[in-house]
Amino acid sequence: MQTFKSHMISESALNALRTATKAHKGQFRKSGGEYIAHPKEVAKIVAKFKPKSSNLSALVQAAYLHDTVEDTDLTHSDLVKQFGGLVANLVDQLTTKKDDLEAAGGKGEYIKDKMVNMTSWALVIKLADRLANVSDIRQQKPAWQKKYAGDTKLALDAVKKDRKDLSPTHKKIIKNIENIIRPYDIFYIFNNFLMRRT
Repeated sequence: MQTFKSHMISESALNALRTATKAHKGQFRKSGGEYIAHPKEVAKIVAKFKPKSSNLSALVQAAYLHDTVEDTDLTHSDLVKQFGGLVANLVDQLTTKKDDLEAAGGKGEYIKDKMVNMTSWALVIKLADRLANVSDIRQQKPAWQKKYAGDTKLALDAVKKDRKDLSPTHKKIIKNIENIIRPYDIFYIFNNFLMRRT
């Protein structure tokens, strides 16, 4: 059995990490830390929840690179040349496309539609990305907490309703996300309030 550690030290994974680190150099998270900490966390989550995948190496590479086309000078063609079609395609599915975002009428709807329609492997990475993003929700401003929790719940509800291919891995990550966002989800708070009053 191959473990996350063995993939972490593989040349392909190290190359993806090096490339992402260089591409995101000078970028920082809202929390103030270096941006590369986020892709590292996403890769760690992917490996934690999908350790036995025969494509773990490609998933980890794509997790490291998932924001590069969206937020840096790297292009899809660059990724195809350096990492091959599978990794580049996964990153492409995870990349927000501005024209599509505007047409969707908002980020929440856009993310929901993407998550419902992306491949099963890309969905693992996208869910890991969401889990990484909600992990520090307590440190965010209340308005951001409500908006992000609401958008996330919208996407997860659609994924659970519309996708028939959810694996145990998908379901475990979804459950972890839901447990974190529940206290910040306005509908959950409202329903809790109503139940206490009756």
